[in-house]
Amino acid sequence: MKKTAAALFVSFKASRAIPCSLPLRRDFLVQSTLDAGVRDIAYHPVVVLDDHAIRTDAIVVDRDDGRYAIDFVDARPPEDPRAEGLLQVGFEQRCSGMIAVTTADMGREPLLSAAREVWFHAGMTVTADDRAQVLHVLDCEGPIPLRSLQSLAVTRRDPAQVVYALACEGSVSIDLRAGLDGRAIVRGGSLGLGGLRYGT
Repeated sequence: MKKTAAALFVSFKASRAIPCSLPLRRDFLVQSTLDAGVRDIAYHPVVVLDDHAIRTDAIVVDRDDGRYAIDFVDARPPEDPRAEGLLQVGFEQRCSGMIAVTTADMGREPLLSAAREVWFHAGMTVTADDRAQVLHVLDCEGPIPLRSLQSLAVTRRDPAQVVYALACEGSVSIDLRAGLDGRAIVRGGSLGLGGLRYGT
């Protein structure tokens, strides 16, 4: 069966498109892309175990606290129901461990709604002037609440929408753990684009 564009996930933290036809995987990939603590997302479709190729559809994330293979407990591939192939991927990739992810984990609010709202702007084109305004404010002020940035940046589009689009490409990061209100902290730069983050 041919994969459609909608079933592929593209992120500045991944070196290639990742199949994600299931909402659980897509929400995980969105949240990981927007999480400043995640440095890299890698996809490993198969692993060889006992001379047999096993489909794993494995996701491995490099985070500030280590490298982890992700076990989507509610959505394991039929070829790897006990996650043995995933465990092998973890060994091969020298992971610190495995993280079990369930549908309930990904459905936690306010993070789920906040991440989806930000990712909705992933395809938005940001003008050079709007980009320069937001990045200049962050360069001068450092990490600031979204509402402060909105009052300091003079943009053609709503500054919040500009920030969301820039977060999707990795030019800024937003702390979404407490939701997406005016108190959400916006920082310039991202590890995904080689930027440096201080005080995080």
